[in-house]
Amino acid sequence: MAATSQSSASFATTSYETALCIIPPQSDCRELDSLRALYDKAYGKWPPHINIVYPFVAPENLHRAKSQIEKALEASTIPKQPLTLDQSGYFMHRTNSTVFLNGGDFESSSILLDLRATILRALGQDATSSNFHMTIGQSENETEASCKFLLSKASLIPALSFTPNMLAILVRERTSDNEATSRMRFWGSIDLRQSSSLNSSLQEFWLEEPKNQLAQLESVDDEHAYTSPSPYSRQVQPRATYEFDIEQEQWRFAEPSTGNYFPSTSLDVSSYNVLIDSEYPPARDRDPSLVNTIISDSAMADVLVLQEASDDFLSYLLAHDDIRVQYPFTSHGPPSQANIGPLPSLRNVVILSKWYFDWEFVPFHRRHKGAVVATMPHAAGGLPFVIAGVHLTSGLTDGSVAAKKVQLQNLTNHLDKEYSNNPWIVVGDFNITTSKCTITEAVKNKSISQQTVRTLESMEIMLSEIGLLDTWAVARVEGIVSNMAIETDDLFEGEEGATFNPRENALAAATSGTSNNRPQRYDRILMRPQGLLSVRQFHEFGLPCTVEGKTQVPSDHSGIRASMIIRNPSSSTAGSSDILSQHPVEHKHASIDLSYKGDINEVLSELSVFPTADEEDRRKDAFALIKKVVLGLSSNEEESESDVPLVIVSVGSYALGVWTKDSDIDCLCIGSISSKTFFQLARQRIHKAESQGVRLLRKVEASTGSMLELSVNGISMDLQYCPAANIVERWSEFPNLSPSDPIFNLSILSLRKLKPIRDLTYIKRTLPSLASFRIAYHFIKRWATERGIYSGKFGFLSGTHITLMLTWVCKRLAHDNGSITADDLITSFFSYYANFDWQNGMVFDAFFHKKKPRYQRSAREPMVILGYHAPNSNIAHTATAPGLQVIVTELKRANELLSTRGMTWSAFFEASGANPLAGTKPFLSTHESYVKIDIQYWGRALPKGKGLVGWIESRCINLVVDIHKALPHLSVRIWPARFSDSEANTTDTYYNGCYLIGLSRNDDAETPTSIEDRNQAKQAIQKTFDRFLTQLQADGKYYDPESCWIGISLAKPSEVKHMSLDNREWGDYIADMEPDSDDEDDVSDSAEDLHPQPSRKLPIRSAAPSISAPVSSSKLRPASDILNRLRWDPNLDPSEYVVGYEDRFLGAKETSLERWKTEQTDEEFIPQHRILYFKKRGEGGAGGEVVWERATRVDKVFGSGVGSGE
Repeated sequence: MAATSQSSASFATTSYETALCIIPPQSDCRELDSLRALYDKAYGKWPPHINIVYPFVAPENLHRAKSQIEKALEASTIPKQPLTLDQSGYFMHRTNSTVFLNGGDFESSSILLDLRATILRALGQDATSSNFHMTIGQSENETEASCKFLLSKASLIPALSFTPNMLAILVRERTSDNEATSRMRFWGSIDLRQSSSLNSSLQEFWLEEPKNQLAQLESVDDEHAYTSPSPYSRQVQPRATYEFDIEQEQWRFAEPSTGNYFPSTSLDVSSYNVLIDSEYPPARDRDPSLVNTIISDSAMADVLVLQEASDDFLSYLLAHDDIRVQYPFTSHGPPSQANIGPLPSLRNVVILSKWYFDWEFVPFHRRHKGAVVATMPHAAGGLPFVIAGVHLTSGLTDGSVAAKKVQLQNLTNHLDKEYSNNPWIVVGDFNITTSKCTITEAVKNKSISQQTVRTLESMEIMLSEIGLLDTWAVARVEGIVSNMAIETDDLFEGEEGATFNPRENALAAATSGTSNNRPQRYDRILMRPQGLLSVRQFHEFGLPCTVEGKTQVPSDHSGIRASMIIRNPSSSTAGSSDILSQHPVEHKHASIDLSYKGDINEVLSELSVFPTADEEDRRKDAFALIKKVVLGLSSNEEESESDVPLVIVSVGSYALGVWTKDSDIDCLCIGSISSKTFFQLARQRIHKAESQGVRLLRKVEASTGSMLELSVNGISMDLQYCPAANIVERWSEFPNLSPSDPIFNLSILSLRKLKPIRDLTYIKRTLPSLASFRIAYHFIKRWATERGIYSGKFGFLSGTHITLMLTWVCKRLAHDNGSITADDLITSFFSYYANFDWQNGMVFDAFFHKKKPRYQRSAREPMVILGYHAPNSNIAHTATAPGLQVIVTELKRANELLSTRGMTWSAFFEASGANPLAGTKPFLSTHESYVKIDIQYWGRALPKGKGLVGWIESRCINLVVDIHKALPHLSVRIWPARFSDSEANTTDTYYNGCYLIGLSRNDDAETPTSIEDRNQAKQAIQKTFDRFLTQLQADGKYYDPESCWIGISLAKPSEVKHMSLDNREWGDYIADMEPDSDDEDDVSDSAEDLHPQPSRKLPIRSAAPSISAPVSSSKLRPASDILNRLRWDPNLDPSEYVVGYEDRFLGAKETSLERWKTEQTDEEFIPQHRILYFKKRGEGGAGGEVVWERATRVDKVFGSGVGSGE
């Protein structure tokens, strides 16, 4: 009776603590769980299952219920056949929908209904119907698009067919009182095979996590702000690679034994965010354009990393024949293929490759985010290359930025743990905001905190410290970036090289998450070379283009491609990396006080450093006007319509964008006509344009040739000309011409004229951040001006000095760190040059000069700063030993100030002096005595007074050098401006001013202590004064005792402390040409410049007998051309030549060509009109062959005059 009672017991099926279900085999659950992990809130708590009875019986009744069910099933005749889940459906709820799989065939549903009915009857319950299904997940919200999107994912799951062998009994396990923390555990099973194994075991695979494969997560304070409450597997998941089978014409799992491994010579990697702009239905209008972009020559690569790839687009892409040929291997197969499942997310990272690779998925803490990490075996050095594709969380909020940092930490920690010795390439859309303007605006609007700003900076530091180099930055500083979008002068810091530009890209403007729509460099290709990789080229593709008058863009991002060379580790090849390692620059980060307590731009603006908008417009209009005038164009004509082929460009500070309101505009005109013809033409056109505000002030002779000083509506301009016909013809190619291009086979004089524009073009093309550079330049120039060390003619820093010094630091830092802010650039600049070895080192750009430049510095060059293109010369040739001491002292002082705790940018200038006059106060009070050079002028001719002042000014540097030689124990410092008493110059016809040189004892020098030593010192300095004064008074061209007086004396601090800077507008002085010097207008331009020819050797012919008078009226090439040819022609040796010249006191003299000085500030300078001849050295010191002679007009160098005289 007891047995009968037990078999007929009735059990209520109302308990949600238990469930009776069918669980498919674990091997069939990969596609299911890849979706459930992202969309099913029950993932990690429930296995993939089909509920047969849920709710089930109470836990205490499980044993008896199980027994009754087993007996009922043994007596049943339910057929054993496979279940097939090949259809998808959904249940609608109030806030979302549940998407599931079910069986579309009638037999599967019928079998499950019979099974459920038998079980319910065994439990004493009536049979009821049920909608049998396997849940895939829940939609994000109640919208139709959200539901249909997930439904489309489920429909792409390959049909699941299996024969259920048992029913699983699950019991809820609670880890706390919270319902969300419970999970279903396996309690037992009911066998459906009618065997004796009544307690079949089942591995709880839905609960297990391999501890050795968990991705590490770095903790952050606000982690709870952006983590998902739903369970999400963060296991590192090895995945299979797909390969296109040509014979079967479908994608299949790739076998590692295919042998299709990439060669170890080069590697091209592309990255492209293809943009998903609709959740459902998928937008397909851009698909053809995207594919055409991907298969274009500019995008084609060995490895392509896609971001935001969808099921629909990937299926379309992988069906294209060109894609299958170029990229036969892919991380994800086409979801449209019946046996391949869907991509896990709406936006996915997919890797396509020309070569076989293995890969794994490294999940991040946020759902739908993770890295695809591919390894390409059989690489150089025996270690596979690691290529990681990423698409980090978007947005500029505190939470999203913190999430990005954690995601980067997850990835780098994984790579460092698993592939510590391998080369890495990290590719993708980093979504890191780079525009300083956008970040500053977000802080002002309180969208982000200052902590988030520091987090953004810390991510850049983290990438740099782990050894990852930004290939764009590396290629940029090396000048190998091609086809990048055109950059304008209104970019802010961090906007150069932008791949997301709402100002140019309509799709980017529509998807931009910021209100100001600034360009961002979201997409990057980073590499950790490990000595095996170097960048060969960087390319951008997918830029907006115009088709039939309409602008088209494939995506909101442009794509990028980095071409890398793979070195053989067994061969030691010397390259640019060797010279870079010899010249490191420490990245000195600005302190928190400097970076966050006051904006450097605001400080500089308060100091009126930046030009106003009106000043910018005036200069822009003035430059446009002078171009129209010189080119002879009307207001409506374009440059291409000029009757004479000419190109006019700006150089110097205006072209570089670092000019101030006091700067003039340096213009260079390049043309196909001779210099004489150009200046005649220019003068005519300028005189005709006087009514438009264009005035010719004067023509002067500079070191690089003739120059016109102009005034265009009050804007000062300097205009020079260079005859170079081929340059004009190929002007559009000029920015990208190689330095060794035959087009530059020009005379030295022409190369000198072209050097500023060639150097400037290279600098602008290779600076990684022109905006950061400009801010740093303005800061350094302001500092140098206030500290009295901004004047090249006084032996201090000039704009060219600062440009070249700053360019090297900026590029070197960007090479190693990817990006550099103006704050860090300034602090690194002062740190680097305050500790620079000026005595033995040279400042040069090691990215341009692949080897140490062949420059022999003389003993008179304490400072060497080299430019770029030929002819190579020392920009700092006017530097002096005492001047360098002052520069180094000021650099060290500035470096110490910037390193002071609590220092801010405004406080720095307050410590230095808040205005240009403030710097003179410490100068007038810190020296023990002063050398005072007095100038008085009472003549009526103001131009002559201007010439007198300028001429004395140009000779002051010689006095500084002489004083230093006479008294080496003293620190000698001249202030690069004139002083005057406050009431000294009350009339226009009288001037009284002075230059001051401060003298003080060096701390580390031995000071004369005895009376005899002091007297000798006084005598030495007095002799120096007398010699300097004698030299000035001996030159009658500028010194006239009837109208001026010059004096030099020692003064005490008390005698000068009340002096102020002279505000008399004398202007800058340029020495006039001497009457019989070589005038550029009097000679013909080189035929090689007007019509360049291949370089040829100098013809050496037999000397002609000397005659006493010229025998031909043909024009003789000037001595300057001969001098330059003999010095710079690589086929000639300057040491083999002698210069004959006329000494004013001793008559004809000779000196070696190597010793000839061309700088007017040099003590041994001799005007070139005094050159008599050039000749070759004879054997044994005997007279050699004359190759050029002024008197006989013999020219064996160029063949001008009478040629060889024969």
